[in-house]
Amino acid sequence: MEELQLTNNQAQELIKCLKNVLGTYEKKLSNGDKGQFSLKSNNNSLKNRTFQVNYLYATDNIHINFMDAKTKHTLIRINLDSKFHNNSDGKVRGHRVEIFSEAEFKAKDDSSTYVKAHPLPFGTIRDTNDFLIAMKDLLNYTNTHKQNHLQLSIISQLDI
Repeated sequence: MEELQLTNNQAQELIKCLKNVLGTYEKKLSNGDKGQFSLKSNNNSLKNRTFQVNYLYATDNIHINFMDAKTKHTLIRINLDSKFHNNSDGKVRGHRVEIFSEAEFKAKDDSSTYVKAHPLPFGTIRDTNDFLIAMKDLLNYTNTHKQNHLQLSIISQLDI
C-alpha cells in the first residue's frame, strides 16, 4: 500500500493554523464557473505553507476544495450536490463534507481515497444551498483571515 504524505495530526494542524488570503481575488460567478485562489500560513513553524482553494459554482452542483499546495492532498472538501461518496463503511448521500483521514485511506485500501465523507451540517459548516455561505463556512473552519481580500458574488438571472 502506498503511503500518504500527511498524518491526521499534520492535516489537522494545517487545517487549523492561521492563514491569510494571498492577494486580492475578485470574481462574479455565473452558472458553471470554476476557479481557484491561494492562502498562506501565518505560522513560521509551517514555513509559510501555502494552500489552494478550488471551487465550482453551478446550479445544484457546488464544490469547494481546500488543499495543501505542497502535497496536493485535499484537507477539506464541501460538496453541495445530490451525488454520494463511498466511505469504507457505507455511502454518504447528498450535501457532505469530506475530511482528510488516514484511517479511511487504510480501510478503503484502494491507494487513492484518503478522505471520509460526513453529512452536513458538520461542526461549524452548515447545510446550505448557498455558495457564498459555504465558502465563508469553509474559510472560517480553516481559520482563514483577510477574507475581505475575496470579493466573490453571484450573477443572478436578473443581472443578465
